[in-house]
Amino acid sequence: MAFRNLRRHDVQASYSLLLAVASIIPCLAGAYLCVRNYQDELGRIVYGAEGRFIPAFLGSLLAAMLLSSVAFSLGWNSAGQRRNDKSRHSWIGFFVGGAILTCSFILVIAFVMLRLQTD
Repeated sequence: MAFRNLRRHDVQASYSLLLAVASIIPCLAGAYLCVRNYQDELGRIVYGAEGRFIPAFLGSLLAAMLLSSVAFSLGWNSAGQRRNDKSRHSWIGFFVGGAILTCSFILVIAFVMLRLQTD
């Protein structure tokens, strides 16, 4: 499949929707890791010093932030354009990308505030 011209607003709208939907998966993976390692009796997110939690957690959230920020930007750029016949895709990409970006930042802040490293 050839890479389509990103100067056209309808193509931007399609990519915005695709990237916004794709960013949901790594954000859910990061949320799952966060909830899985949360210990209620301590009120902390507990992880081991030698484990793979940190690279998996931060990698999934970084992927979600990257995909959602591109989806947000493409949706914002193409949403109100006159020649865009896929305006609905632009708005969905804009709002879903913004929501996933916000959720990813909240998960990073929650991790920083609630982390507890065990040896």
